[in-house]
Amino acid sequence: MRRRVPLILAACVLAVLGLSAGSASAVTVTVLGHDGRTHVINNPYLTGPAANPAVPAGPVTGPILALPWSPLVPATASPLVPATASPLAIVPSARAPLARIARVGRAALKSKTKKPKPKPVTFPQALLNLRDKGTLDAADYQSDVQAWNQAISEQKHVTKWRATQLEGVTATLDELAADKQVTVPRLPVLMLTLRNNTSYWKAGPALGDGASVQFQGSELVWEYYAGSGIQLQVLHTFGEGDGYYEAGRAHYGKLATLMNEMVPLAVRRGGGLAWEYYFNWEGGKPPWVSAMAQATGLEALTNAYLATGNSQYLTDAHEALPLLETAPPTGVAVKTALGTRYLQYSFTPNTDIINAFLQTLLGLYDYALVSHDPVANALYAAGTHQAQAELRSFIVGGWSLYQAGDADSLSYHTLVTGFLKLLCQKTRISVYCTTYQRFEADLLTRPQLTLETTSAIAGKKFGLNFKLSKYAGVGVTLNQGATNYIYEKKTFYAGTRSLLAPKLKIGTYSLTMSVTDPVGHYAKLTTGLQVCKRKCPVQPYAIQPTTGTPPTVTVPIPTPTRTGTTTTPTTTTPTSTSTTPTGTSTTGGGGISP
Repeated sequence: MRRRVPLILAACVLAVLGLSAGSASAVTVTVLGHDGRTHVINNPYLTGPAANPAVPAGPVTGPILALPWSPLVPATASPLVPATASPLAIVPSARAPLARIARVGRAALKSKTKKPKPKPVTFPQALLNLRDKGTLDAADYQSDVQAWNQAISEQKHVTKWRATQLEGVTATLDELAADKQVTVPRLPVLMLTLRNNTSYWKAGPALGDGASVQFQGSELVWEYYAGSGIQLQVLHTFGEGDGYYEAGRAHYGKLATLMNEMVPLAVRRGGGLAWEYYFNWEGGKPPWVSAMAQATGLEALTNAYLATGNSQYLTDAHEALPLLETAPPTGVAVKTALGTRYLQYSFTPNTDIINAFLQTLLGLYDYALVSHDPVANALYAAGTHQAQAELRSFIVGGWSLYQAGDADSLSYHTLVTGFLKLLCQKTRISVYCTTYQRFEADLLTRPQLTLETTSAIAGKKFGLNFKLSKYAGVGVTLNQGATNYIYEKKTFYAGTRSLLAPKLKIGTYSLTMSVTDPVGHYAKLTTGLQVCKRKCPVQPYAIQPTTGTPPTVTVPIPTPTRTGTTTTPTTTTPTSTSTTPTGTSTTGGGGISP
């Protein structure tokens, strides 16, 4: 999978998670007004939400509600928008942005046999079919077709670049229709996306990939994906709701408004409620779902209950659990010998992204803590058993992995460190606490590089060997006069590493090496490399490490905060630890010390 994950609040990652929303830097959001004009704001409620899920705690009047859980209510009693409801009623005046989407899978739609196949169903035809079946109200059908025609017409009247963005969205709708995925419950999101994109690209400013967008009169958060248009960002929206809760009572009204917009946009999937994504992403075709987004929805619903005392939010959260019990591609649960792994993407059952897995556990834990829902407790228990077992495989020595073989960027390392901190605070489970301590120390520890190769034999290729204390980028320049024999920069994991050097003639060469870790810690050494006819005489290494004592990193374990009781697993409380980075070594060569 690509590193930029649409479900991660990458712009919202904090250096230290667990702060209130108002105490962190805000996210820049483009807002489209009713008059068609846009302005940019800093939204402080997008800083903490999904990146900083807090232990639910709020001013609910009276005791925490323990509901007598029963089987899911039938579809007819679902809080979803009824089939006859007009999609226009969701956000009356919302307008949103969009961009170009790749026309994925068009070749697959062509006939592969001699007998010609029918042309794929288009979005307007799908709407007509729904009307003819009696599931789509005639008035809603007319409104939706009108919105489609307006989008197609707008493509002809705007600049080429803007038309390309709008074409991406209409192409996606056609693809959904061809795949028979256009249903009445999905129409509120699909039509809102179409209308918002049509409105935005009339005059809205250009957007950078990943830009957040909101619209006057709506709390929904949208995001621009180059190649996929501007789409409803489920995770960001629920995260904003959590931010409103953390900000205090004065913002509870906005939280309620947001949830009243989001709950009707859910569909029934896997036997319960689910919030889907409707664009192509990294090989996954819409509609797809994410455990991380679903679990952040559990948190937002729990917080909405704590803020308002309305038990319907807990009922909705309970109905959102089946997706976390269902196997992909419908759901996001992969059963293992130890429990369950929860997926970031329903379309990639073999992709294990640890930060998404941990955030899913946080959402389940917080909801179970308040609701005492046995289903949520069981889902949390199954997930935490699996997460504890596999967490060690995401440690590479001095840094974290995003997924197998793929090191975290600084922002994702910070994100996963914060999730581990919260799990440690809430559960006191040893592996969460010790891994949190380790990753937190990685942010402070400076890289150590020790050169092991200081000479070579003429006329033979050789390995330029060095030891690296943590994941970092290493730059190497080996030259003699104006001729470079090595001029390279690569990223290495911790351990003994090597770069292949070419055959060299007898002489002295200038060698410069630098090391930079993801945090930005930097060090450099310059020395000479001797090349001899045979083995070079042993000489004291001339470059001495920088003097000074490596810092001692102390990472305390905070006292956990709890609300109510839960049956989730507990372990003994670990004590705080101190990590002293390895000192600079001069064995066999010279060491770089920051």
